[in-house]
Amino acid sequence: MAGVFILSADREVLVRSASDTAGFYSIDAPEAGQYYIHVQRIGYFENETPLFQAEAGRTYSVDIEMRPEPIRIDPLSVTVRNEELERYLTLEFGQNPNALFGYRAHQGAILQEAKLGARDNTDVLRRLNVMVSHGRQICINALPGFTMPSLRTETGSLLMGESAEELGRLASEVQEIGDDGGCGTLFLDGNLIPNGQLEQLEMESIAVVVTLPNSVRLYTRSFDWTMRPGGGDL
Repeated sequence: MAGVFILSADREVLVRSASDTAGFYSIDAPEAGQYYIHVQRIGYFENETPLFQAEAGRTYSVDIEMRPEPIRIDPLSVTVRNEELERYLTLEFGQNPNALFGYRAHQGAILQEAKLGARDNTDVLRRLNVMVSHGRQICINALPGFTMPSLRTETGSLLMGESAEELGRLASEVQEIGDDGGCGTLFLDGNLIPNGQLEQLEMESIAVVVTLPNSVRLYTRSFDWTMRPGGGDL
């Protein structure tokens, strides 16, 4: 499946949807106006329509081609297959990650290339097109006005099995506030950590980098992808 999004003329995400396994999709514009339709899927180049005018009460047939990204990784260097990664993250987020605008996963040669010649961990993320700024404090992947959906497991419990109050307390403790407002959150092997610990991490141990709006999730080589988020096995 691919994520399908309606963007406003100023590129704000207005509507989120997803195609079926055959690539067909249906998505409703909020009202008449000018929009982009943007599509994304891991393993393919992102693509979108030109800005177009949608009229009220009309149905449009819009085909968007997605070209496979060149295979640049040695299969032996891949820590987890895309299907396994998406299965795990679907349980963690409560929806397929491809339906989250801006979702990207980096591993293998692509991640290794980013590490080579990088001055520090901040530079590694920047080479992966992750927005990271120092300012007075480290600020990671903050997108103004974007709110991640509630992260829930298949059983409906909150991420890491915490209560809503405990998760809110933990988030408030680790949330970094930069010059331009709230920053995104940083996770290591599923655990929320302060953004300020980014430069304390051993980047060579990081095997998978998942980026989402307002969130960067790092996974080490020893992470167990068969473990169910919040406990148990998949």
